[in-house]
Amino acid sequence: MKPSTSSPVPFVKENLSETVHTGVEGTYPEYEAHEEIRQLKARIQSLEQQLLLQRLQNEQLLRLNQFNQQLETLEDIPVEAQLAANFLHQSLHPSLCMVLGFSPASQRLQLLAVAGADAGLIPPGFQHSITRGLIGRAIRARKTLLKHHEIEEPPFKLIPQLYPSQLVCPLLDNGNLEGVLFLASREPEHFSPQDIPFVEALGMRLTSAWSYQRYRNTLADLVQSAALLTSTLNLDQLMEKIAEIARQSTYAHAGVIAVRYEESWRWAYSGSVGGVALSQSLEEIVNHVYQTGIAIRVRDIRRDPRTSHLDLRDPTLRSMLVSPILRENQPVGVILTLGKKQGVNFNEQDEFLLDLIGTHAAVAIDRSFLDEELRSSLMVTQMLHELSMRIAESDDLSAAAQVIALTAYRMFQASACGMVLYGLKGVQEISLQYPSDDTEISHPMEIIQQAMQSRQICTQRVNEWVTLMAFPLQTHRHCYGALWLELMENSSRNNHYPLDEVRLLINQASIALERSILLAETRRQAHELAQAFDQLERSYDQTLLALMNSLDARDHETERHVLRVRQIALSIAQEMGVPHAEQKALERGALLHDIGKIGISDTILHKPDTLNEHEWRLMREHPLIGARIIREIPFLSNAIPVIEYHHERWDGSGYPKGLKGEEIPLLARIFSVADVLDALLSDRPYRKRINVEEALHYIQSQSGKQFDPAVVNALMRCLQKNTLRLLDT
Repeated sequence: MKPSTSSPVPFVKENLSETVHTGVEGTYPEYEAHEEIRQLKARIQSLEQQLLLQRLQNEQLLRLNQFNQQLETLEDIPVEAQLAANFLHQSLHPSLCMVLGFSPASQRLQLLAVAGADAGLIPPGFQHSITRGLIGRAIRARKTLLKHHEIEEPPFKLIPQLYPSQLVCPLLDNGNLEGVLFLASREPEHFSPQDIPFVEALGMRLTSAWSYQRYRNTLADLVQSAALLTSTLNLDQLMEKIAEIARQSTYAHAGVIAVRYEESWRWAYSGSVGGVALSQSLEEIVNHVYQTGIAIRVRDIRRDPRTSHLDLRDPTLRSMLVSPILRENQPVGVILTLGKKQGVNFNEQDEFLLDLIGTHAAVAIDRSFLDEELRSSLMVTQMLHELSMRIAESDDLSAAAQVIALTAYRMFQASACGMVLYGLKGVQEISLQYPSDDTEISHPMEIIQQAMQSRQICTQRVNEWVTLMAFPLQTHRHCYGALWLELMENSSRNNHYPLDEVRLLINQASIALERSILLAETRRQAHELAQAFDQLERSYDQTLLALMNSLDARDHETERHVLRVRQIALSIAQEMGVPHAEQKALERGALLHDIGKIGISDTILHKPDTLNEHEWRLMREHPLIGARIIREIPFLSNAIPVIEYHHERWDGSGYPKGLKGEEIPLLARIFSVADVLDALLSDRPYRKRINVEEALHYIQSQSGKQFDPAVVNALMRCLQKNTLRLLDT
C-alpha cells in the first residue's frame, strides 16, 4: 500500500524576518528566504514519507512474526491458506485476496482460501488457468507482478467487478509451482512496490509449511510401508512393493526396480511403464549406477546425453531419479522413479527418500534371496530323499533309472529328458525317455558320447530357444552312461539351471548320500536365514532409533536419553523375569514412546514456561497419536502398550485413559519408572537435574502413587546387585 501524503507538516513561522540571518551588508533578499523555507518544507515532507514507510514496514514485520507463530500451531493446508489470506487482508486491505493451490492432476489452480469485501463473489470450488491473465504471466516469469492501470476485462469471468490494481505472487518450492497469492483492489494504485517483499515473505513461509507437512507425512508413510516389507518373502512380489513405495514417496508417475540375480537383471514396475523394451533401454544407466554406487538425477530425459536414447513417449515422464540399492556398501540393485508429478525435477529430498527406501529394500531383498535359496534347497532335499527311498525299495535297475530320470526331468522343468546306461562290457542296458508317449523323441547321441568321454557336463545350443544338456553317470571307477535334458528358454528358474543339485542327484543317487549332504546344506541355509532375521531386526531398530532422534530433536532430547531409558527399563525387566520376547517389545517401545509428538506443534513442545490447560490437553493426546501410528505395523504392534500407557499412574491419576494398578500393562509400568528416573537425572529446559540419591528418594516416595511398588522394588534390587549403575549425568 502506498503511504498517505496528507500528514500534517510541522509548523513553519509565517514571519519570514525571524528566519532571516543578519550579515555584514544587512539582511538576505526576501526571495532567498522563501527558497530556504520551500526546501525545508520539501525535506520535512520527504522525512515524513520515509518515517511512514518505515512504520509500515515495521508493522508488516510484526504481522509476519505473528503469522509465523500461528502457522506453527496448524497442520492442515486449507486452514493455513485461510490464515495467510486473513493476514494479507488485514495488512494490505485489498478488496479481494485469494490463495490458490496448484493441482498437478488437472494442471489448474484451485481455490484454497479467500478474504476481503468481495470474497462473496468467489464460488466454492473456483478454479483458474495457469496460463491466462496476470496470473499466467507471473507464473511464467517466476516472480511477483504488480499491475496498476485500468483493464478492459475483469480478471475472472465469474467476477463482474473491475480491479485496476492487482498483485500476483507465485508460490514456488525448489522451482516447482505450489500455488498463487492473488490480491486485487478497486482503488487505482492501491498496491506499491514496497508491498512486494511482504507478500513474497509471507508466501515463502506458507510454501515452506506446506512442504514440511508433506515431507513429514511422507516419512510417516514410509516407516509404515517399509515395515510391511518384512511380511513379503516372494522376490517378485517384494520388488513390486518396493517400486510402488518408491513411486508414491517421491510423487512420481512411475517406479522401476532392477535387482541383480544370477548374472542377470530382474525387473518390477509401478505406474504407467513396463515391458521388455523399457528394461532393455534402461539397462545401460542401471548398470552405470549399479557399478558406481552413485545416484543420478536427470531433469529432462530427452535432452540429457545419458538418457536421450530412451524411447519414452509419455510426456509426463520427462525427469528421472536413479538410486543404487546397497547392502553393506555392496550393490544389490537399482531403484528408478520417472516423471515428477509436482514440478519439473526431482530434488535432494526425493534422493534422500529413495536412499532410505533402498536401505530397507536391501535387507528385505537379501532376506528374500536367502528364503528362496532355502526353499530351493529344501525342494532338492525332498526330491533326493524320495529318490533314495524309491531306489532302496527297488531291486530293478530299470526302475531305479526311471526314478533318477524322472526326478531330473521335474527338477529342471525340461521339455524332454532321457537316459542311456551301458554295462561293463559296453553293451547298452537301459534306454528311456520322457515324455514316454512322444515317439518323435530320440537320444542325442553326439552330446551323450561327449559327456561320457569328457566326464563333464556338456551343453549344446540347438537354436535360439532350445538347449541340450548331458550329465555323465559315473563313480570314481567307471562311467556308466549319461542323462540328457532338452531345455526351453524360461522353462527353468529364470534360466538358471541347478547344476550342483543335479550333479549331486546323479553322482550320489546309487549310494544315497545326497540326503545327508543336502540336510547339512539345509542347516547352513537355516542358520544364515536366522542370522538375516537378526540382522533385519537390528537394522529396523537402528532405523527406528535414527527416526526417533530426528523427532526428539524437536523436543530437545538426545540419543543418550533414549539409550539410558532403554537400558534402565531392560535391567528392571530382567530382574522381574520378563520373557525375552516382551523385553524386545519393551526395548522398541522405549525407542518409540514419544513418536506421537510428531502430531504436537513445535510451539507447545518448545514452550519454556508452564503449559496452559488447552496446551496440556493437546500434549496429553500424544500417547494416543503414537499408538495410532504404530497400530497398523505388525512388526511393532507389541510395543503399543508402552507407547499408549507410559503416562498412566498406579493410583489412576495418569493419562490418557486413567488406568489404575494392574490395569496398566506391566511393560508400561516398567518404562514409566525408567523414564522418570532418567528425566530426574537429566537437565530439562524448565529445571536442572538432581543427583542420584535425590532421584531415588523421589522414586521411592511415589511407590504406590505414581509407580508400581513391585517395579520400584525391582529397581532397588538392580542397584543392590550392581546389575544397573546410575551416574550423575
